[in-house]
Amino acid sequence: MGARIAVTRERRAGETRVAATPDSVKKLTGLGAEVSVEAGAGLAGSFSDADYAAAGAKVSADLNAVLKDADILLKVRGPAAEELAALKKGCVVVGLFNPHGDKPLLEQLV
Repeated sequence: MGARIAVTRERRAGETRVAATPDSVKKLTGLGAEVSVEAGAGLAGSFSDADYAAAGAKVSADLNAVLKDADILLKVRGPAAEELAALKKGCVVVGLFNPHGDKPLLEQLV
C-alpha cells in the first residue's frame, strides 16, 4: 500500500482554494496512494464530493476519519488547531506557511 494522503477543507476565512483537485487525486491514487478528502473541501473551487469519489478518493464528513493514519496532509494554508490535534506524530504537512507571522503554528508542528 502507498502513502495515505489527506485533503481537508481550508478553514481560514476567505480561502477558496483546495490543495488537491479531482485530477490530482486521480494521479495520486494511480500511483498507489490512498487519498481521503474531507466532505466539502472542494466546493469553493467548484469541485463536488462526487468528483473526488469518482477520482478514487474516500470522502468523509468526519475530520478525524480523514486525518486518521494520514502520512501526508495537503493544505493550501497551514492546518487549523483541530486538524493538528487529529494528526499522528510524523505526519508530513504540505502547505504554505508564514514562519514570521504564524510562529505558534510552526512550534506546534515541530
